[in-house]
Amino acid sequence: MRLFQLLGFLFLILAVSVCGCTTQSPAPVHTTPAGSGDWKFVVFADSPDPAGNTTTGVSPSLILIAKAIAAEKPDLALYMGDLVNGWELTNASPMAGNYTGQFENWMKYVAPIHNYTDGTGIPLYVIRGNHEDGPNQTVAPLLDAYLATAAAGMPTNGPLGEEKLTYSFTHKGAKYLLNDNYIAHNGKKETVNQSWVNGQLTQDTRPFTFVFGHSPAYAVVNDTKENDYSIDTHRTERDIFWKSMVENNVSAYLCGHAHLYVRSESQGVRQIVSGNAGAHAIAFDPANVDPALTLENPMKTIAKDDQRVGYLVFTVHESTGTFDGVEKQLNPVTGSWETGDTFTLRAR
Repeated sequence: MRLFQLLGFLFLILAVSVCGCTTQSPAPVHTTPAGSGDWKFVVFADSPDPAGNTTTGVSPSLILIAKAIAAEKPDLALYMGDLVNGWELTNASPMAGNYTGQFENWMKYVAPIHNYTDGTGIPLYVIRGNHEDGPNQTVAPLLDAYLATAAAGMPTNGPLGEEKLTYSFTHKGAKYLLNDNYIAHNGKKETVNQSWVNGQLTQDTRPFTFVFGHSPAYAVVNDTKENDYSIDTHRTERDIFWKSMVENNVSAYLCGHAHLYVRSESQGVRQIVSGNAGAHAIAFDPANVDPALTLENPMKTIAKDDQRVGYLVFTVHESTGTFDGVEKQLNPVTGSWETGDTFTLRAR
């Protein structure tokens, strides 16, 4: 018996020495392995203040949205551009030209989600919209302010010259590609860095792939004021971008720019617009949806005054290879959050 005890003791010592385990090792970080478990993330976009004389540059609705998103307790949140009014403000607003002040207000409003002061809370990833760029050419002080504030902690693994603007990351069984639409590629803004996208879609892949940009790839509204800032302005490049997502089994393309919620599909890839985080509302008419899309929600005309602010919650079910989407809308009369669109999709 004592021999067996001695042998067992020696085996234990050998096992510890081989694996390098000691009681003084740091505790491991426990995460859900890819392929199992359920978890959530939230997307939202477009929160410039509708008031031309705004004193903040940010819609007050964002405060309510941020509190509601924090209550969802997601693993992470992603914001798809147009944080602030940016360059569009005139002298009617005391915030005109005060880009740093506008971004600081935005960061204060989203503090229930992520505290930028001490880095605590839910990880929050952002990309630019056209309000953070410029009317024709990039407004350099505006870009500098964005990079120094809301985007200061974004990943730097994007293409050369697009650090913190275009980037990717993985979380559990999902890969996220976030694209800046306002860096010029081959002399054209309102595009993506296609060579970078191609590489990202084929390297370090995950069961779920979510691609982000500010503007829809296919129009869902006829907004002449905003059309020039959409990636469907350059249709050849847009088609190449969409084809790359189709051929690489992207789960969904997520964007804002149009200030409403619209879910549609083209060639097996969903385009989901969730741009109703407080910017001025616009009407929706299914007749204005690009014919390349199959409209899934909403299926009816919605007047401008009937649009609601909101956000979109995804629950990923890794064990079944599916994910659920739940659109949350704020009822302006009761002040309560209500469920709008709901859907379930399978990883492609």
